[in-house]
Amino acid sequence: MNNNTNLILGVVAALIIGTGAGYSFGKGANSNDSKTKELQDSVAMMNDQAVTIQKMAEMMKSDGVIMQEFGSKYKEESSIMKGKDMEIMGGKYMQDVMKASESMNSMTQMKM
Repeated sequence: MNNNTNLILGVVAALIIGTGAGYSFGKGANSNDSKTKELQDSVAMMNDQAVTIQKMAEMMKSDGVIMQEFGSKYKEESSIMKGKDMEIMGGKYMQDVMKASESMNSMTQMKM
């Protein structure tokens, strides 16, 4: 698995979580209409990012399984191990997205 992919996914997940935390802390300070629109746009953006990360995670898991099958078929232990790593990382990213989505759902349930 590529380190750049890990870095990109980590940065996107951090942005999602950071935006959610910033929203939570800033909610009480400003409640005018323009801020409400900005916050709604932020939540929509975070939802879009979560969907993208979810798709990437699903691809990582399925590609990991395919890589393991390839490794088994051609008796390449390194492919099997890389496939397992990719599948595990995809599962981890899926869990991270679920956690971030839960916090986003609680934000959208707040009255803006």
